[in-house]
Amino acid sequence: MPSHPLRRAVAFTAVTAAVCTLTLTAVGTASAAVVDAPVSLSADGARIALSPVGSFDTGVFNESAAEIVTAHGDRLFVVDAQAGAVTVLDYSNPTAIAELFEISAPGVANSVAVRADGLGVIAFEAETKTDPGRLVFFDADAPDVTEAVLGNVAVGALPDMVTFSDDGAYVVSANEGEPADDFSVDPEGSVSVVAAPVGKAAPMQADVRSAGFAAFEGDALPAGVRVFGPDVAAPDQGDTPLAANRVSRNLEPEYVAVDGGTAYVTLQEANAVATVDLSSAAVSGILPLGFKDWGADGNALDASDKDDAIAIRSYGDLFGAYMPDGIQSYVAGDQTYLVTANEGDAREWGDFIDESRVKNLADDGQGPVCADSRLAAQTGDADLGRLKVATDLGFDAAQNCYSELYAYGARSFSIWTTDGTQVYDSGSEFEQTVAAAVPDAFNSNHEETDFDGRSDDKGPEPENVAIGEVGGRTYAFVGLERVGGVMVYDISDPAAATFVTYVNNRDFAVQGEEDPAAAGDLGPEGLHFIPASESSTGAPMLAVGNEVSGTTTLFAIDQLGTVDLTLLGINDFHGRIDGNTVKFAGTIEEQRAAAPGETLFLSSGDNIGASLFASSYQKDQPTIDVLNALELESSAVGNHEFDQGFADLTDRVQPAADFSYLGANVYEKGTTTPALPAFETYDVDGLRVAVVGAVTRETASLVSPSGIADLDFGDPVEAVNRVADELTDGNDANGEADVIVALYHEGASAGDAEAASLQDELAKGGDFARIVQETSPAIDAIFTGHTHKKYAWAAPVPGEAGKTRPILQTGSYGENIGRITLSLDAQTGEVLSHTERNIARTTIDDAVLTDRYPRVAEVKTITDAALAVAEEVGDQKVAEVSTDITTAFFGGSFVDGVWTGGKRDDRSAESTLGNLVADALLSSTADLPEGVADIGVTNPGGLRNELYDTQAEFEGAAVPELADGDISFAQALAVLPFANTTTLVTMTGATFTQLLEEQWQLDKDGNVPSRPYLQLGLSENVTYTYDATRAQGDRITSVTVDGEPLEDAAEYRVSTLSFLADGGDNFRAFTASTDRLDTGNVDYEAWIDYLAAESPVAPSYAKHAVEVSGLAPAAAGSTATFTAANLNLTSLGTPETTELSVSIDGRDAGTVPVTAGAAEVRIPVPADAEAGSMLQVVLTAESGTVVTVPVSVTESATTPTPDPSTPGTGTPGTGTPGTGTPGTGAGSGSGSGSSGGGLALTGADAPWGIALGGAVLLIAGGAAFVLRRRREVSTD
Repeated sequence: MPSHPLRRAVAFTAVTAAVCTLTLTAVGTASAAVVDAPVSLSADGARIALSPVGSFDTGVFNESAAEIVTAHGDRLFVVDAQAGAVTVLDYSNPTAIAELFEISAPGVANSVAVRADGLGVIAFEAETKTDPGRLVFFDADAPDVTEAVLGNVAVGALPDMVTFSDDGAYVVSANEGEPADDFSVDPEGSVSVVAAPVGKAAPMQADVRSAGFAAFEGDALPAGVRVFGPDVAAPDQGDTPLAANRVSRNLEPEYVAVDGGTAYVTLQEANAVATVDLSSAAVSGILPLGFKDWGADGNALDASDKDDAIAIRSYGDLFGAYMPDGIQSYVAGDQTYLVTANEGDAREWGDFIDESRVKNLADDGQGPVCADSRLAAQTGDADLGRLKVATDLGFDAAQNCYSELYAYGARSFSIWTTDGTQVYDSGSEFEQTVAAAVPDAFNSNHEETDFDGRSDDKGPEPENVAIGEVGGRTYAFVGLERVGGVMVYDISDPAAATFVTYVNNRDFAVQGEEDPAAAGDLGPEGLHFIPASESSTGAPMLAVGNEVSGTTTLFAIDQLGTVDLTLLGINDFHGRIDGNTVKFAGTIEEQRAAAPGETLFLSSGDNIGASLFASSYQKDQPTIDVLNALELESSAVGNHEFDQGFADLTDRVQPAADFSYLGANVYEKGTTTPALPAFETYDVDGLRVAVVGAVTRETASLVSPSGIADLDFGDPVEAVNRVADELTDGNDANGEADVIVALYHEGASAGDAEAASLQDELAKGGDFARIVQETSPAIDAIFTGHTHKKYAWAAPVPGEAGKTRPILQTGSYGENIGRITLSLDAQTGEVLSHTERNIARTTIDDAVLTDRYPRVAEVKTITDAALAVAEEVGDQKVAEVSTDITTAFFGGSFVDGVWTGGKRDDRSAESTLGNLVADALLSSTADLPEGVADIGVTNPGGLRNELYDTQAEFEGAAVPELADGDISFAQALAVLPFANTTTLVTMTGATFTQLLEEQWQLDKDGNVPSRPYLQLGLSENVTYTYDATRAQGDRITSVTVDGEPLEDAAEYRVSTLSFLADGGDNFRAFTASTDRLDTGNVDYEAWIDYLAAESPVAPSYAKHAVEVSGLAPAAAGSTATFTAANLNLTSLGTPETTELSVSIDGRDAGTVPVTAGAAEVRIPVPADAEAGSMLQVVLTAESGTVVTVPVSVTESATTPTPDPSTPGTGTPGTGTPGTGTPGTGAGSGSGSGSSGGGLALTGADAPWGIALGGAVLLIAGGAAFVLRRRREVSTD
């Protein structure tokens, strides 16, 4: 095969990796320099190039300290074989790889693999290698080794390689079963198939099955599969004849590739590949690979290390046994292919060795080369005399000589179909490429530099292979164990693979034994391709473990003829100036440093407003200064940028910001004239990149109307599309761009978007669905915000089948940095590929970050100054709390009966904090001349932090000088940071009911916004019931104030925030109120005064809003049934409601179980109850919630209800009494049978019983409900 045209590439710039110590428990750190001039040779027209960017050096030479390597998240897992360990490395900064910890076990570590969810597995051979080995399972995300190890299972002897199936359902281990070093015993080779747990856990031993080769003994072995050598018993041979398991002992599984339900396992010395069916854990076939003809066109080798020359020649009658070590699979054109690295290997155990130099075959083999062979004249040292060949192949017994010779390996890589048909082999290209790249070190060994030193063995010795896709092309990366380096081939067309590049991070001028650190990488053993979507840099990388040098090196994979653009994004930062600000800045700088090309730092709005005290006290100037220091380029305006009015944004905020604020859908009132810039453009590597910004159209309802009276907020999607059209219309006058990025301050709807899929969110409709489905295809990437959700999705581009674009939101508060990497055509700006990922805030120590990054040092200076100013006021104690008082937390659960975990700010649920703020608003009116108001109301979006009972929970806002339970001024202020004024309005009862109806949100145009439900906080004297199944505007079924039913025509004085009084958050009922009085008092002053007066403050866990449904008037002698639901708060520390006490007309009637916050109540109405009377059913929870349900009695039923003490004559119910599960039977006859599963409530003087169950019924109907709550709740 002719060689490809080659060109010598410019040497790469050396990168010296900095040493850093992580705050995460580390056992040590080490670094290695990338050599000054790595070897690089590329084909003309190569589409990718590799360059070493960082290396980790164990400092252990020639002890297999870095062999197999894999990646997960920002971590590398590297096998240190002889140390019996896997080293866990942090490569979040590839130029400064740091060791975190080691996972070790007795024996020798051979292989490691990690499933996508972080379940890891390590293959350990036993200390006596012929004994069974073990697979050790671990959590790849664990912070340290003490939390990492999950358990282990036993497998066959010498597990040499382990991997997961594509779907993660199986772990597959190739158990090599090598003989003892003295060849005293020889275990059977096997493949273990382990059923993997669904989550991060170790499997049980019963989950392990072994696939052996017993079915291929004797004549069942396919021809061409090499079985040879002495017959030595297995450790457990017993009475089994040696002939019965000779094949099983001879075959040595080496490496595994999995495709679907089949594993393909190399049997290296046998020159074959076994196929294993995973479902049955059985070897289904063995594929002999045949031999390479070194006399055929395109096949040539340098066979002598003593000819002082590069002599790559063909030899008739010389063959090579492929004998692959590494194997991988991939799909091309809907067909699966196997890719092998054809290393070759001889067996040498005890006194047995199956190889000989050609010139010594007469002595070491079975005889000399036949005199009539074409090879007979080429047995001198300068020809084939020094070449090592197999002694069991090519011997002609009739002539007692070798008519053919078979060398080890093929010095190539091959591509095969799954039935063993070869479709491609790289021929002699590896040696030709090495000869062109490093002619003075051609076929060098790894331990030392020597010219032509390995030509007599296996040449460059291809050891392993990794496969990856870059820019829509599939590439094979083949490691050369001896001379070193990586060969890269484009294998997109399996039958016509082409050489791309060769790179070698080795300095051949340095002898490895003399100066290992300076020599670079020696002996590549394991290769792992890291796709861009999983890479710490957002660009594809290759990790290589080098067993001789003990180094693990990362190579950047750059697309040639392309431009890499990394977009770093934030949203909803909300002035987080605290102890985490330096790490926030450090994360941005780490990502800048790791980015494969240029970066743009962008924001989707709400940089300021609702800020922490250190920022809000100085009107958010510290936040603006921090973003300036970090060189934020552009930001969409968020609704909070308008908190202080449009004039404040344009006259104060924008002049102070070095970045542009963009609002394509912000118009002058009554016009379509933009009131703000719509886009900004940047030149990036010859391409023009435009950034377009737009804000949620809900802004008008989210800020005080008076500050935006001269503005309209239009459809954000229409505005972005309008600008995109202008930027791509060919008219330079209105701006043109090659790449367009959209910043939307709008996002996925309420709920936990992290647990949802893109399809789930699209199904909800609304503005987010329109952003995804209707934003112009000219937009190449989309950042979102506003809803504080975290997601990173590849969304279909409308109208362009098969094409996707990134859409991302980071959550909020700088907890994550969004990273989108676009690979762009350098000429047209077309997106060739993209990745999207959220990067968690770094854990590296602040001192390391400030030393490493000048921008971070500037941020620290700004932050320290702001915190010092705030500390003078903000650290003063103002109150105490007895326990946590928080917003509602979604995603948590009841643990030991208490709501625990989850994420804050579930605005769709009632909270202890919201109700407490409403109490404070009501209390603040006590000293007003007109007297105390009747009701206090607040909105959930105004609650921006929690009141915690430990300083540790405040994290960056903690005040070390304060005791747990103490609340500082700044901590209290962070709950209500908007500086609204307290405002009083007068509402009729009907208007107040309408206000409660508006919790089910509609915007001014009647559309459901991104948050479809907002739960108001209400003062303790206000409660209500509702039925969510009823129609919009008719869901509130009763309201009480001070324990009395709300009267529609009566007037009530309501104390609230100026934002709400203006109709904010779509609560437009406020605009129908009268007698408005703006007190001029700032909300946080009233709040802090209230906390101080009530200190120590305890939360109330009583529900103000309970869903009651399914009740209709009941006839005497029948059963009244209704459901009480939503009985639990989800604020931290809330006790779970598990039962309700029941009383009827003031008499204790027992209890009813509560399941998942709901209870079904069934009340037998006495037959003698008078029509028109009311039974007062009162349900009471230990939380303090009290629900009073009047049951209206109609005319008597036909059949009287007998005394329940008289047993029925019918068949009793089949349920189990008292379990809370309704039974399936019913009594009949002259008595009354009880439904199974109900709890009979038999008060001492009650003339009837009550059947109660736990199932929730939703039955249409209405009744008058009264909800009361206890004024005082025990917090013991």
